[in-house]
Amino acid sequence: MTKKVKERRKKKGKLGKTIGILSIVTIMIAIVTLSAIYQRKPPPIPKEKAIEYFGFSEAQALAHSTDATNRSIMIKEVHFNITVVGGKATDVTIAPVQGYVDRADYPYFEEMKQNQTEEIIIEYPYKLFSRRNDQGYPVYFDIYCKEAEGRVTLNITKFYPSD
Repeated sequence: MTKKVKERRKKKGKLGKTIGILSIVTIMIAIVTLSAIYQRKPPPIPKEKAIEYFGFSEAQALAHSTDATNRSIMIKEVHFNITVVGGKATDVTIAPVQGYVDRADYPYFEEMKQNQTEEIIIEYPYKLFSRRNDQGYPVYFDIYCKEAEGRVTLNITKFYPSD
């Protein structure tokens, strides 16, 4: 082999080693950086159950019966009281699970103090069907706040005629 060919092979070998070393160093830096980022992130704080954090009372509705024995009703509006029993509640949203209520119409409270009670009225754009069980006529809501969340079943025990 000639002298020039040997020199070119040496250069190619050095270039390959250099690229390999730079790749390994780059990957190691990326791993260390990502590890540092994820270690700084605090672990999520588990939220309490909404059914335990809030109290619900006076659940009633504007509705009409679908039959003579009141086995089921068509609900136009739901009225109930919500009380904070587990401590302060911030950014409280009450989202009806049924009935196609627009998000803009969800009840929202920036802050509720312990033992504070608020009256909630949910108007359904389309009447909501509910069949009676042992406790009443069930209606479902998702409750969200920084301290608690979860699905709540309110049983309507009184209903008043609607149009």
